[in-house]
Amino acid sequence: MSKTDCANNIFASASLHLDVVDEFIAITQSKLNGATSDFTRDSLTDLLAGLTEQRETYRAVLAAVPAVTALAA
Repeated sequence: MSKTDCANNIFASASLHLDVVDEFIAITQSKLNGATSDFTRDSLTDLLAGLTEQRETYRAVLAAVPAVTALAA
């Protein structure tokens, strides 16, 4: 597998993962908005923090992939 193919695969995978994480964030936020229990709200807030961190990681990967592709060319 060439470096360009590898970079393209990473980009496609990270894009898909980012979409899934974004959808999960939306679901979690919706559930958080309707939660009445303090325990549930705290739990969902913690989950949301972790998901937000994952989203930023995938965004960083996606931002780096064009540089990798340029180096591989």
